Amino acid sequence: MSRRIFHKLVSIEEALNTLSSIVRPLGTEEVDIDKALGRVLAEDITSPITLPPFDRSSVDGYAIRAYDVFLADEYHPIRLMLKGNVNVGEVPNIYVNKGEAVEVATGAMIPPGANAVIMEEFTHREGDYIVAFRSVSPGENIYEAGTDFMPGEIVFKRGIIIGFKEIGILSSLGIKKIRVFVKPKVAIISTGNEIKEPGTPLELGQIYDINGFLIKSLLETFGCEVRYLGIVPDDYQLLRDTALNFVNRYDLLLFSGGTSAGREDLVYRVLEDIGDVLFHGLRTKPGKPTVVALVNNKLVIGLPGHPVSAAVVAFLLVIPVICKMSGCSFPPFLTLKAKISRDIPLEKGKLNIIPVALINREELIAYPTFRGSGLISSIWMADGLIKVFGDRDVLKAGEEVQAYLLPNTLLPDLVFIGSNCPGAEILLHTFSREENVYLRLIYVGSTEGLLSVIRGEADIAGVHLLDPISMEYNMPYLRMYKAKEKVALVKGYLRTQGLIVAKGNPKGIRNLKDLLREDIKFINRNKGSGTRILLDIKLQELASELGLSYNEIISRINGYHLEVRTHTAVASAIAQGKADVGLGVEYVARLYNLDFIPIAEEEYDFLIPKSRLSYPIIKHFLSFLSSNRAREILMKMPGIKVVENTGEIINM
Repeated sequence: MSRRIFHKLVSIEEALNTLSSIVRPLGTEEVDIDKALGRVLAEDITSPITLPPFDRSSVDGYAIRAYDVFLADEYHPIRLMLKGNVNVGEVPNIYVNKGEAVEVATGAMIPPGANAVIMEEFTHREGDYIVAFRSVSPGENIYEAGTDFMPGEIVFKRGIIIGFKEIGILSSLGIKKIRVFVKPKVAIISTGNEIKEPGTPLELGQIYDINGFLIKSLLETFGCEVRYLGIVPDDYQLLRDTALNFVNRYDLLLFSGGTSAGREDLVYRVLEDIGDVLFHGLRTKPGKPTVVALVNNKLVIGLPGHPVSAAVVAFLLVIPVICKMSGCSFPPFLTLKAKISRDIPLEKGKLNIIPVALINREELIAYPTFRGSGLISSIWMADGLIKVFGDRDVLKAGEEVQAYLLPNTLLPDLVFIGSNCPGAEILLHTFSREENVYLRLIYVGSTEGLLSVIRGEADIAGVHLLDPISMEYNMPYLRMYKAKEKVALVKGYLRTQGLIVAKGNPKGIRNLKDLLREDIKFINRNKGSGTRILLDIKLQELASELGLSYNEIISRINGYHLEVRTHTAVASAIAQGKADVGLGVEYVARLYNLDFIPIAEEEYDFLIPKSRLSYPIIKHFLSFLSSNRAREILMKMPGIKVVENTGEIINM
């Protein structure tokens, strides 16, 4: 047989584009949650219940009215009459009145009338009384109903990989079965007369099969079913029969070896004869002798025989195919910026793929471990791969590179910490999908978002902090925290906050003054959130108007101390009848078909560490935020207004 010359090589990007037009998810199926580990979720999961489903004690102690022990300390203990006890699993039939206490166990339901639990350690018994030696605040030592999730609140989005935490949450919500994407079924065949299976004696000139087991383990890491079919020698008819025998039984068939241009390389010849070769040859080093074909409308990929080459192609080409077949919405691998430790010669005109060990210093250092395509230790020592196009002779020491992490650690590309807003959430999810980045969203409120940017923890924070003195948003807080040298303020958009009430407003709520009514149950946002700060400023204004103290005002609001993390949780609680009113953005009110009473138009902006403004991902985000695409997304959302300078860095 004659040798094959590689006339046309394709880039990794061209290869992925070709495969992306062919590969689709394989369908869905329903599984029990105890069989769901590592599967990809095929539908959004919403909470069917309130979690916790009732107010419950977090400690052993006594359920009381917090106001009864407001002045208690070691020198001024306060006696409370012990009225009874509530055990775990019991529904209390006791009402806690002024000056009374009910003994509760950890996890027990809080009896009506009580709004706090004092720990047993801060009391002692005196007959039918307990003596309290310290004060407690409303809500202390109580897990209030709905502080985890409210009915209808989205818990998990379609396309995530189910892990142990997700399974724990699903079981806590009483969900037994979920719909997941069908796992791809992959078969691997190693080829070569010199290849032997581990456990058998080696003769001179033979080597053990590395690729079959290496690639099988790598693919199983990404959640597919993989079968190792063993070794087929370099025999055309055997290879042809094997391919035709197994191609229809699997979603993807992989060959290892026999793909190069030598006279004894037969895999690519077989694929040419029985199928349609999509491309043969990658413009990469290592990994050049890769062949991809369709046989009976099934995808067949021939990997190079050298183990490092096979691993590199499996990582950069096969894994993205597997992830798309699996329905996974996240990018298949993550990246970190690092600086290369020494000069590396490059092969001109090719994408050079170099295994590296990552050393964590003040700046991440990438130390090359490549010793040759046939030496498995090149991968054994590596934490990741770097890709450098050979448009020059040498990659210089100290140059910044992008390290693609091997599947051992999951780190996000972009971390958002700050205030929950549907507008920001939709923008960030759209950006993450279009830029193929792994996004982590942590909702802790505007204040903690600002602090996280100052500390360098967050890449982006969303804030809407209203200064009660100047009535200006966000900028005064940067001055207050002396953050102007470290933090860049990026203009966001305007959004309308107001009272969210049931459709038709059955309780006739008109304004914040109605929160003081005894028949109104309120649901609040978490401390430190911009929405909570706005509410408290408005309540202080109301207190001044009514001639009351701020503490008197909040003590009269039923539910002031019931906190949830998101605007959707507020709307969900009202839609489910768990509360009559809450403060939130107009968008979620319309989303849940609820009525809305405007209170204020506020500025929702973004904070970014100045040290990260030069990062490409941040530049892309800023470009996206100021784009027509982002404006179109925001303008479709009720209660959100784009401003002229959305996406611009504000001069402080």
